[in-house]
Amino acid sequence: MRLRAMLLPALIAVPAGSMLYGGWAVVTVENPPERLVVGVPYTLEYSVRQHGIELLNGLRGSVEATTKERALRADAKAVTSKGRYRATLTFPAAGSWTITVHSGFGPSRTTMLPITVTAAGAPVVAMTDSERGEHLFAAKGCMTCHVEMKVIPVDVRTNRYDEKFVKQLLADPKSMPKRHAAGVEMPNLGLKATEIAALAAYLAGPNSTGTR
Repeated sequence: MRLRAMLLPALIAVPAGSMLYGGWAVVTVENPPERLVVGVPYTLEYSVRQHGIELLNGLRGSVEATTKERALRADAKAVTSKGRYRATLTFPAAGSWTITVHSGFGPSRTTMLPITVTAAGAPVVAMTDSERGEHLFAAKGCMTCHVEMKVIPVDVRTNRYDEKFVKQLLADPKSMPKRHAAGVEMPNLGLKATEIAALAAYLAGPNSTGTR
């Protein structure tokens, strides 16, 4: 069944129509790292929202990390907060690792952009806000709705948005007016101010006209 066109350029939106009855969920990594260190355990925390909205308990998810040569996997355990889980990985070697969170709710998962794992004490070049925002766009599950599900007719990664608009939307989604008949909802993910700033910088881009 085709989705009706949706005009609100939200960052994590879900349709109120037929797709709400499907079996999919959005996985949001709560503490995505900018880098990791060999031998130092990293406990990844994530949430799972059915259709991007309802937090889900009782799932048996897992987290895996891969390079071309190696693979790690850890089962996730529920934490006290509803719909929240965690798993711990310890990386045995430096390199570029890709982390995927499998929700345990059908095929729903989130794959983060490659993360640099370094030896202890090795120098690391800090990310720019825009680079950090690109990583957060994947880690927070925005890819699920805006790339894989295609719930709005544009790819928000290639359009440019006004930073003030993006910051307001992410900080308080309900404050933004709906611009369509079908209706969309976007959850408040409780993003940190630094995360909101990075996502806004990424979606505004260096040549933003600030028209959206």
